Order: sequence, then structure tokens, then C-alpha cells
Amino acid sequence: MTGKIELRYRFAPEVSTPRRDGNRLTLDVEDWKALAFTAATPAHADAVEALANGGVTFDRLAMIATGGGSFADGQKAATYYVERFSRALLLHWDLVDDGGVLASVVPLTPGYRPRTESPPEQSLALCRFAFLRRTPDGMMLGSGATRAQMRIAPRGLAALSQALAPPAVGSPDRLAGLLWRLGFFDVAAPQEDDSRICWEFHDLLMHETSRFNRNLPGGATYRFEGRIPALPAAKPAMPGERIDLPAIDTAALRASSGSLDALQASRRSIRAYADRPIALATLAQFLWRVARTTAPPFLVTGSQQLMSRPYPAGGSINELEFYVAVRRCDGLEPAFYHYDSHGHALVQIANSRKIAAAIVAKSASAMAFKPGDQQPDVTIVVSSRLPRLAWKYERMAYRASLLHTGVVIQLMYLVATDMNLAPCANGSGDSRLFEEATGLDRFEETAIAEFCLAVPAES
Repeated sequence: MTGKIELRYRFAPEVSTPRRDGNRLTLDVEDWKALAFTAATPAHADAVEALANGGVTFDRLAMIATGGGSFADGQKAATYYVERFSRALLLHWDLVDDGGVLASVVPLTPGYRPRTESPPEQSLALCRFAFLRRTPDGMMLGSGATRAQMRIAPRGLAALSQALAPPAVGSPDRLAGLLWRLGFFDVAAPQEDDSRICWEFHDLLMHETSRFNRNLPGGATYRFEGRIPALPAAKPAMPGERIDLPAIDTAALRASSGSLDALQASRRSIRAYADRPIALATLAQFLWRVARTTAPPFLVTGSQQLMSRPYPAGGSINELEFYVAVRRCDGLEPAFYHYDSHGHALVQIANSRKIAAAIVAKSASAMAFKPGDQQPDVTIVVSSRLPRLAWKYERMAYRASLLHTGVVIQLMYLVATDMNLAPCANGSGDSRLFEEATGLDRFEETAIAEFCLAVPAES
């Protein structure tokens, strides 16, 4: 590999070689109607043709477009065509040295294109939002801040490894400078504004990839249909002692429940608890009102079971499960329990008393309790059987599970307020304790939220 690397502009693979009649050009694009237009001058038509068959650098594209005129006019024409073709996702870019293509850049959103200006005369390094990972098509360099991805050839990995070493001043024909133009490198000590500095790597990446911000398959693609079976709606029974919960008097419940407006107005996070513990019947009513199955598993179309609960869930898939870590509860032993939403029962997980105490203690820590403060009576652990969502939804499954959990937390607050309980959602938790208690593979089911409950202290 030589020191000089070029960034070449070219048509995407789905664009055939342009057909030309004078200044009239026709692009045949796969799965599109033919795209025909008339270039302003023969030189402009020559420049468009140059984007086929391996492509050209931007400066060369501008030079072709001059047609004997000024280079500034050629740059203006080149910029115009690059901007128009990039809007339609018809352009790709290659990093090329004397040995061939090192990497190819694919846009993920209309309008993406590299910077044309020279890189700053400062040390350049990998952008803090960038990442390198293996895909079925090979190694890929991506970034939450750049709506394009780079597919790296084996030779390109060696070049990239050199560029990732100590930060280097980016010259226009060096890899660091070209990666800056493409959006994957930044100055080594960037001066970020107050808004950008608040975004963390994982937050921006999930935001960008779980919405329709990028031209990638997403939504209800059913990508696993015919490949793996969909998980059943009803979670297989957990091993352990089953405790049937008291039946709920729905008529009395409806007669005593407050109005939605009053509950919303009085909802509070409460962290001061009474000396008396929560009662089993109270906990049973809370779980029934929040998490019971209101319609048993059923099939609508395809081979995925659906069901209903008191809160909305995307596709009626209802991937969430509910567990209770009990520190103290009148009528229930301290332990970790799974709530059977279909049979309104709790299943005690064997040998889980210490883990239940650890989960509650972790909740107390998340709520900034001090040593000696009375901890909550129970912590409700919300878990996600994410494969149920991912079987249907692509790129957005975990995001959807978090959205569902947010809806559930609001419902928990309203129900707890209506029952005169002390509720408080946690901002963080330890999924490893859930794994230890249940023995479940974290890829099969994992804890994603915690919510504390107790009897409030008397004012």
C-alpha cells in the first residue's frame, strides 16, 4: 500500500452505465423507472458518465465538468450533480490506493455526502461515536453521528489499523484525512457544544438505528419467520412452589377507584414507608390491575401467538414479564417470585431469599437511601423476553420493549396511587441478579426495569 489514497465518487451498484444521446442522459436504476435528464453542457454530461466504471475523485469530476471554462464553474456543476444523486441514494464512494479498493462507503440516508473541504490542520482520531464490527458482508465501520457505513476490504483493515494508532495530522490524501471527510474521524480533542457533549455513544447509536433515520430494513419485517419458531405468548411455567393469589372483586374495585384526573394530579414517588408491611391481598390486587392477562394467547395471522394485558403493547406481542423481590409481605415469605399473569399466581423461585434481598437493596441504593433507612417492601422487576419482539420487529425490538416498560411504569404509578401505596420507579438496576435468581440466559430474557412498592408512612 502506498501513502496516497483517493476518495472516488461513483454510481451505486444498482445504477447501470448511463445511456447518452448528445447531452441527454438516461440512468437505468434497479427497481426504478429509467431516470432521464438533459445535462447543461457536453462537459457536464461527460462528468456524469465519469461516475460510472470505477468513478473519479471530486476534483477530477469538477475538472471534467469545466469543459474549458473556469474550475470554479466545474466545482459548482460537480457539487450540483453530487447533491442531486446523493438525495436519491445513487452515489457510493470508494477509498482506493495503487493496489485497489480498500473500503466502500454506502449512504444510509438521502443527502449524505462527504465533506469537500480539506481536513483541519490538527491531529485526527476516530470519532467517539464510531464503532467497528463484523457483519455477514465483512468488517464495517459505522457511527451514530454519521449516516453512512464503510465496508472494509481485508487490505483496508491494515490501513485502518495504522490510522487508528496515535492521532495524526490529516492530509487530503491520507486515510485519517479522508475518514474525517467521510464523518468517521474527528479532531483528537473536539470542542463539542453543550448539546452534543451530553449524548453518549450507546444512546445516540440506539436512537439512530431504532428509528427510520437510516435506509435500513426495519419495523415488522418478520425476518425470522420460517427460520426459527416464535416463542409462545405464555411463558413456560417457572419451577417452584405455586401460590394462588386472592381473587379480585372487580365490582368493588370499580366502585372505589378514583378518577384518572385525580390520580394523575396526586401521583408521587414516595420513599418513606410505614412500619407495617404490605399485605399479600394488596400485592395481588396491584399485580392483577397492572399485569394480568386480559385475553389468553391467540393467533390472528401467521404463527405468532398474541395476547392482551391492561396496557398497550406493540403488535399485542406482550413480551414483558413481572417478578417480585419480596423483603417483607404479610402472608408471603421473603423470596423472588414470578407472576403468572395467566393464572393470577406467584411461583416462588427456589433458594432466592438472598437474591431477593439483594435486589431490594439495589433498589434502595438507586433511590439514594442511606444505611439504616427502611428499604421498600418489594421490588417489582420487569423483564423482557426480547426474542418475541425481535421475531417480528427488526432494528427496534429493544426500543419497543423500553417504550412498553415506560407505559407500564406509568400504569404502576396510577394503580399504586389509587391503592394508597408508596410507589417509586428506579432509574437503574442489576440484570445479573435476575440472571442469578432465575438461571435464564440473558439473551432469552433479561431484566430491564425495577419498581418499588410499600405502604406509605403516616404523615
